[in-house]
Amino acid sequence: MKLQTIIADRFQGRFRQSGFTLVELLVVIAIAGVLVSLVQPRIRAIIIEGRVESTAKDIINATNVLRASAAANGTQTPYTTLGAGAVATASFANAAMGKASNLSVAGVGAAATVQHNLGATNSQVTVAQAANPTAGDSFAVTVPTANKAACPGLATQLSRVAEAITINAVQVKAVNGQYNGTAGENACTADDTNTFVFTFR
Repeated sequence: MKLQTIIADRFQGRFRQSGFTLVELLVVIAIAGVLVSLVQPRIRAIIIEGRVESTAKDIINATNVLRASAAANGTQTPYTTLGAGAVATASFANAAMGKASNLSVAGVGAAATVQHNLGATNSQVTVAQAANPTAGDSFAVTVPTANKAACPGLATQLSRVAEAITINAVQVKAVNGQYNGTAGENACTADDTNTFVFTFR
């Protein structure tokens, strides 16, 4: 009888102590946090890679609107009317409004701005007249603070339509030249630190 009581007490003790202790739960949570921190950058990179092609299409569509408007001028320097700074960027933003899937347009008219989703939050795309070789004969679209996951993919996507391309101030396509993918890859830097400049005529 005494032995049965001891065995019963031990089994009841086990049932009372089943489950995780606070220390065990904290260890599991810490391990999960480490795993998430290791996987998160890769997940973000995959998402950004998936946006590259549609962002390139958005840029092409907006530049085609600017080109069509400029063609009506019938001059050698049709982009002199594009203006400079915020005015030129607003023209591009308005051209993208309602048609873009990965470029986000904010504001309207001369106050319109456009952001991309390929890197740092609220990265502003800017547009300006360019000289190729004469001022106003072309325009440049600058995509700053893009993630390494978009580099050089965005340049590759736009290499057929842009006349000249630089990545982080390294020329990867010269006017009337061929796009150099190897130079593009070598020009890319880590994280959200890449700046593309695309020149269009």
